[in-house]
Amino acid sequence: MALYLLDRLLSLFETNKLNMSEELKQHILKHGLTLGGILVAITTFSYIGGPEIVASYSVSIGSLILMIAFPIYQTRRFRTTHEGFISFREAFSSSTGILIAAGFINTFASILLYNIIDPGFGIEVMDAIINKTVAQLESIGAEESLIEETIKSFEGSSNFDVMNMFKGYIFSIIFYTVFGLLVAAFTKNEKPMFTEE
Repeated sequence: MALYLLDRLLSLFETNKLNMSEELKQHILKHGLTLGGILVAITTFSYIGGPEIVASYSVSIGSLILMIAFPIYQTRRFRTTHEGFISFREAFSSSTGILIAAGFINTFASILLYNIIDPGFGIEVMDAIINKTVAQLESIGAEESLIEETIKSFEGSSNFDVMNMFKGYIFSIIFYTVFGLLVAAFTKNEKPMFTEE
């Protein structure tokens, strides 16, 4: 089902007259699935490690670095396989498409994990996040009223329900798009219209 939805997502590029080549579609699908699989593995190992691992900054920062480096690397590889040339549109489609596909796969897996496989785990993670935040606030000497407000704001939110996770994915598409524009601006190398002979 996830592969079907990814294929439908990629077909949107076609209906919007971007005329994406089949080779670029396969590039996006292959590397989007690869990055998505890596992110799912990180999510799974974090789950196995317990709520403290999920709540740690190192996992989040590591995933973010991976999500920045992987599409840049793959877009540059795509450019290399095309004699060093890549259009702005191809570079944008490559980096953004890889992130959208990978994000979808990871969101789908996270929805399954936190809402079907182990619904109680989300509560444990929120408790770990609250405990970590309280410890940090206490270490900087925050007032008790600020700590209580922070706890109430965390307890009032449910970051792991299906709708919030899906909304988070939709908002992350904005980040993916902006990031894709930046990657495209720096990696594009248009093929010259005329070559000197």
